Amino acid sequence: MTIQSTIANMSTEEKVGQMFMLAFAGDQLDEARILMAEHLVGGAYISDENVPNAAAALRLCNQLQSFAHGTRLGIPLLLGADQEGTWSVMTAESAMGPGNMAIGATADPTLAYEMYSVIARETSAVGLNVVLGPAADCNSNPQNSIIGMRSFGEKPELVAAMTAAAVRGLQENGSIGALKHFPGHGDTRLDSHRGLPTVTRSREDLNKIDLHPFAVGIDAGAKIVMTSHIIFSALDPARPATLSPVILGDLLRGELGFDGLIVSDSMNMHSMKRNYDPADAAIQGFKAGVDLMMLAEEHYDHDAGQYLENQRALIRAVIRAVEDGVISRERVDDAVTRILRLKTEAGWTTDPRPEAVAQVGGAEHRAVELNVARGAVSVIRDQNALLPINPAAPLTIINSTERGAYDALTRTRGIGPNQATPAFDVFAAAMRADCEQVTVIAAEDFDADNLPAGIIIAVTENYTLPGMDFDGARQAEIIRALHDAAGQRLIVLALREPYQLAEYPDVGSFVCAFSFRPCAAMAAAEVLLGKRKAAGKTPVSVPGTEIQA
Repeated sequence: MTIQSTIANMSTEEKVGQMFMLAFAGDQLDEARILMAEHLVGGAYISDENVPNAAAALRLCNQLQSFAHGTRLGIPLLLGADQEGTWSVMTAESAMGPGNMAIGATADPTLAYEMYSVIARETSAVGLNVVLGPAADCNSNPQNSIIGMRSFGEKPELVAAMTAAAVRGLQENGSIGALKHFPGHGDTRLDSHRGLPTVTRSREDLNKIDLHPFAVGIDAGAKIVMTSHIIFSALDPARPATLSPVILGDLLRGELGFDGLIVSDSMNMHSMKRNYDPADAAIQGFKAGVDLMMLAEEHYDHDAGQYLENQRALIRAVIRAVEDGVISRERVDDAVTRILRLKTEAGWTTDPRPEAVAQVGGAEHRAVELNVARGAVSVIRDQNALLPINPAAPLTIINSTERGAYDALTRTRGIGPNQATPAFDVFAAAMRADCEQVTVIAAEDFDADNLPAGIIIAVTENYTLPGMDFDGARQAEIIRALHDAAGQRLIVLALREPYQLAEYPDVGSFVCAFSFRPCAAMAAAEVLLGKRKAAGKTPVSVPGTEIQA
């Protein structure tokens, strides 16, 4: 049966159902089963809460596709996940890599290709057929609270090259990539999970900076573009990109020539829910050009008891809008055509995925992610010639993060880092394994007046959390106190982006891994011990310092 004959055989309800990508809590499969059986929902957003490990992912994906198989038309599901390095699924097992900013620090598109090839192989092995990445955002605003390490860097040319390589890595290894967050989330300070940001760049700057990586990613063959819930005053001062026919129609479809699938960012984010009625927003989004509406759960304000009914009501509201002519049937058929075309061309089926979970986090993939992390570590400063350190000499490692700050890492309903073991702990263990005299001091026990002799390594961390910030308030205070007390004996290791250096600009030895992932912590330990040379170059500038991308 052809796509057109399938569409001709579909009811309005079935067509509208295909235009939604829904989510559900944990293993509450009844919600998914009902929505797919009743409405032929076209896809699902999968989080780490749904799939904490590979075996759970394979079971879930096969179960969801079986629900789709049992519907009248048996159309396979789009199953997407934020497997983008800094955000992840199957976190306990998968080799998700050090994240995009670390990849950008390698300045090597080949490594971007290799890392995203691993991501594609691991996700497709368990039945996840779409990676909601890479982020093609140029992180040009150091105060950006939600993109940060999710970006390859601030320079459009670098971000574009890495984006194109990531797209090829995904799509040549069994997955589909989704460029996000169009037309660019890199110049915002407000997290769109919390409110509705506005970007005031000129159209000329948008062309040169934000749009360039998307154009290159589209040329590289990206099949999906995800919208952002951001107002771009130079493009459409009245509507965020997700609801703007100017941005999605005139710009993305027209000027950039994108003919693939347009998917919205989660419509449950506060940028949408605090400013628009859910039904009105969905209707406006579809009219503007969104083909697939994502209703991913967010970690805040979730009422599991209401979730199913809310989604049913929203789908019914869109069906009424189609029947009343508010959304044209031509627009619906266009969206469904793109959805079915993607599913058909990708060769997806509802057949059970065979057992292949062993490759998730396997030795070959671990070697790739460690190699990428090694290429990222940068000695940004070593004014006091402290590197490499002598493993036989006394060494003190100080955590600048209060232990309670880590609690947020696994409290975001599966969205975000989901990293149970902090980066500091991984680094400290790696150093203990090689050094003879190591003292580890917690932030809670830090006392600048009673520091041991020898080299001191102070570790800073940051984690990109949706709708909240990692509590790093104590970090800069500890570093400044250490600099005053230890002076030339101090090395700061940033298992994060380097922006915080602006808060202690006089520190003479600064090493950055651009990532909080275990592979980055291990790679940083190798550099500090002189096992490997630092090869990375910062892909972002640090305001108020000489550090330039």
